Amino acid sequence: MGTSTPDVSIIIVNWNTRQYLLDVIDSLQAQTTTPTEIIVVDNGSQDGSQEALRQAHPQVILIENDENLGFAKANNIGFQRARGRYFCLVNTDVIALDGVIDKMVAYLDAHPDVGIVGPRTLTRELTLRQNCRRFPTLANAAGDFLFLSRLLPGVRKFDGRTLPASSYATTHDAEVLSGCFMMVRREAFDQVGPLDEAFFFYGEDTDWCRRFHDAGWRIVFFAEAEAIHFGGGSSKAYPVKYYLTMEKADLIYWRKHASRPAQVGYVAIKCIYHTVCVVGWLGLAALRRDEQSRLKLRGHATNLVWLTTGRSLAS
Repeated sequence: MGTSTPDVSIIIVNWNTRQYLLDVIDSLQAQTTTPTEIIVVDNGSQDGSQEALRQAHPQVILIENDENLGFAKANNIGFQRARGRYFCLVNTDVIALDGVIDKMVAYLDAHPDVGIVGPRTLTRELTLRQNCRRFPTLANAAGDFLFLSRLLPGVRKFDGRTLPASSYATTHDAEVLSGCFMMVRREAFDQVGPLDEAFFFYGEDTDWCRRFHDAGWRIVFFAEAEAIHFGGGSSKAYPVKYYLTMEKADLIYWRKHASRPAQVGYVAIKCIYHTVCVVGWLGLAALRRDEQSRLKLRGHATNLVWLTTGRSLAS
């Protein structure tokens, strides 16, 4: 770690997740023998992350933004400082396991046609996290949001975007990997370009994988490497805003990669979905009278209003 000629530049974006940040760096240092540099891009944290990092890990490169610039833009700032042959994006709410960085480096070294590789990720309880997805289509949107994957389980095109649990036992080519932990070949990065900063948070990994795929690079899920991903490190404090951010990111992707009729079809599917969810959660919120039900109701209502009027109810 910390060599003047790193093989890997590990880029971590932080926003008010001090303990997660310290823990992920501890795990990376304990589990990595490959020469690396760690670059932390802090998005204006107000929880003491910066000082804690300087004290615990003075060798880490810290870039301090004055405000939250979003996940994509912050990573792009990190890329500008990166010197490695490979760039590795790692979320703060991740714990590296059993030489995960070393294993992914070895895989990329052995497979020069692979542009992105990502490990198997596990939950806090060490159960599988199903985070390989298909590129968005109207068919899998209908499967996910009109519940056709459950109503028509034998129709493959309605399976939805998330790959089934059986898909994670072996290494295979994938369409979309999670941006929580992915390693990118510099040569491929130079061809494809950085993350699209139109995506503030969420969706940038889907767009990036699509661009790598369209440029002819393989995207590989690597089952032999593992990491823990707790999930929601920065988003748990603002759930309704997070729901709306996800909705906006999805629509940015569709506007960028789909035809106008497909965009209209997707919005129609999501409006139906949110309407059904509003009705359902309205009843549950009345029965349960709990905060979780109210948040779900407000999240779906906020997204429905935004899709139909362009106005935001999130605060």
